[in-house]
Amino acid sequence: MKKLNIFLLSLIAVTVFVACGTREDELSNEQFVGTWNWAATTGGIGNINDTPANTGIQRTITFTDTYVYTVKENGATVSEGTYNILKEVTPTEHKEKLFIDFSNYPDVFVDGIDSSNLYLNDHTADGYAYHSKK
Repeated sequence: MKKLNIFLLSLIAVTVFVACGTREDELSNEQFVGTWNWAATTGGIGNINDTPANTGIQRTITFTDTYVYTVKENGATVSEGTYNILKEVTPTEHKEKLFIDFSNYPDVFVDGIDSSNLYLNDHTADGYAYHSKK
């Protein structure tokens, strides 16, 4: 009976360890983690070119390693929730790109990311492109 209890306890421990691991379909958020400062929004029907300098808006988006985000404008929180990073096909270019699915904010495609620049786009006709910097 003691051997059976040890076996069952070991089986439960292995099951919990495997179940808590990263799923293969989850994409890493490592590049995104941190606070990004909005630098520009361009595009749209009116071909806008908004920046912090010409709007007076200081916007940040913070991504945590636990898939939580916060958007602030001039220091006030305007949106927060969770996010997922997926691969989706863009409706305009028909190419597979990273896609950020926000729980309480407009979803966007990732046009580019490096250690200091984040380029996002909604990839719709007359859509907007967003540039942020670390």
